[in-house]
Amino acid sequence: MRDHFSLILITYLFVCLWLGFRSWQALPRRRWLRNLWPAFIAALSLSFMVGILLRFADLWEPVARACRLVGGIWLVTLPYWCLITFAFEIVRIAARLRPSLVPQSLRQNPQRARTLGLLGSVLLVVLIFTAGYIRFLHPQVTRYAIHIDKPAIPAASSPAASPRLPQPLRVAFAADLHIGDIIGKKRTADYVRRINALNPDLILLAGDLLDNGLAPLVEQDIGAELAKLRAPLGVHAVLGNHETYSGADDCAAWFSRYGIRVLRDKAVPLAGGALWLAGRNDATIRTRKPLAQLLADAGVDRTRPLILLDHQPNDLVTPASAGIDLQLSGHTHNGQVWPISLVVARLYDVAYGHARRGDFQICVTSGLGLWGLPARIGTVSEIVDLEISFRRSP
Repeated sequence: MRDHFSLILITYLFVCLWLGFRSWQALPRRRWLRNLWPAFIAALSLSFMVGILLRFADLWEPVARACRLVGGIWLVTLPYWCLITFAFEIVRIAARLRPSLVPQSLRQNPQRARTLGLLGSVLLVVLIFTAGYIRFLHPQVTRYAIHIDKPAIPAASSPAASPRLPQPLRVAFAADLHIGDIIGKKRTADYVRRINALNPDLILLAGDLLDNGLAPLVEQDIGAELAKLRAPLGVHAVLGNHETYSGADDCAAWFSRYGIRVLRDKAVPLAGGALWLAGRNDATIRTRKPLAQLLADAGVDRTRPLILLDHQPNDLVTPASAGIDLQLSGHTHNGQVWPISLVVARLYDVAYGHARRGDFQICVTSGLGLWGLPARIGTVSEIVDLEISFRRSP
């Protein structure tokens, strides 16, 4: 793992050096600008890492947040700077081989051509991400009709007052809200309003509800908005890797304070045992229980529908073999922006959407919020509206 991280870091720094050098060559011949440019590129390249280090050291939180914001923007836009710069490299080579391809005015003043290319690149990226920001502001509702071939009837020992399980069951499912530095109280209130507008029977949240620590949520009183989530069968969640980095115990306690039931390697019956819901600790928690042990400890009735919340859709074999009927996951963001989405699609068996493997089904959401820069390019922010039907009891 350490070797992989070192390789990624070296590659990243090399790419930043390449981009910095090529953009420096394109600058107007102003000494002060060319002298400041290396420091500017270095600050962009290192700002996210500095912000993370400051947060872990609990130092200068306003500065740390600014560093994370700037660094996140740089990281999310980096693929576009690379693609544009690579395209200019091809043009430059082609111009050397066939000078007639370049207009004479630019051949006579190559520095002007480079500067115009730099300005055009900045304008193009700004336009692309402005469109992506507008797309992010309008989350869509993605609907799936799912059938589980098990009867959803209460256990014989269930109290008569237990809420009945509606048929079909309407579930509002979301993940990766990333509330904090970028997504604040106003946006959270909008998310809550959109989820409640679906009139779900059950609300399920698959982790990464926060972005970088609890402090921004506490300062903005985000809990008051989350407490407005309403569903007859409750609001249930699991923790993601961002909650793990921010302190899993503190995050679980804080969410519970506002009516969100956090399942940490735990399974619970709903509607008098007509349905079982299991939630796993995130894969970044090395001490999380094996899934089979989790289900056995809870005494799960395998003859009833069994839904699993697991933030990361890394392993689909284990839940399928454990008798899970439906797994709900997030984490991938579906890449968030193209072309990262193409890479993410190769990293996961199911990176986005609904899929079936025999009796096992999985639904992976692209997430309601996002990370780094508030923009969606080639992907969507979404709330998933699940309509789940069950085998009718004889």
